[in-house]
Amino acid sequence: MKQTLTEATMVAVMKRLWKEVLMAIEALLVPPLSDKPSSQRPLTQKEVDIVFKWLEMLFEFFNAKDEDGEVLGVPAEVLKSPKYHELASLAFFYFDTTDNLIRLSERMTAATLQRQQQQLQANNRLSAPPTLGGTSGGSLGPGFASMGTIRRGKSIMMSRNLGTMRRAKEEKRKEAQADPSDDMILRILRMRPEAAGFLRDRHRQKERQAAQAAAALIVKQSVTQGWNTGGVGNFGRGGVPRR
Repeated sequence: MKQTLTEATMVAVMKRLWKEVLMAIEALLVPPLSDKPSSQRPLTQKEVDIVFKWLEMLFEFFNAKDEDGEVLGVPAEVLKSPKYHELASLAFFYFDTTDNLIRLSERMTAATLQRQQQQLQANNRLSAPPTLGGTSGGSLGPGFASMGTIRRGKSIMMSRNLGTMRRAKEEKRKEAQADPSDDMILRILRMRPEAAGFLRDRHRQKERQAAQAAAALIVKQSVTQGWNTGGVGNFGRGGVPRR
């Protein structure tokens, strides 16, 4: 493929194949996510060691270093995707006790709820109407005399928002690589019959969290759309909001 395809196309194809490899290994280790116990049995320590040896060998195959250490295949930073790190973290929790896994899932839930509350508070602050400095005559004041100033202000705000989004995306990527996935913990617990009650309750809780996250996203999109369409255009004479 390296001889017949462009570099970018070769990496894209190999990246897709690598994703299939990771999904196949994942299916060997844990069942799909569900609120019910699974009939899939957990692997033994020897079996898990073999599976992760496969992962190591396949990583080296896809990376394809030559004798001089030059990478001829897919770069390591591409292969070390969030799913790869998720599987790597799985090895640390696969044989942990059911009680420890439940406590870990509960801590993750509390952290997720805290992040949702912080995001909701941030959205509420953004959705608050701006204070427009006016005069007794009801005009918008000298601050709005120049539309060029407004455009420059919006450009600066947009640049800051893009920088914030990039940093948030990078932090999210690092978090996904460093921390175990709550879903993966729950998939391990599916192979523990004694965790049936916790799985059922946790599934209901996740549904509520998903609904809250969806509502927060709608609010955020509405606020973003309102800023992009321009707050000034929504005001009529005398600073009175148009209907």
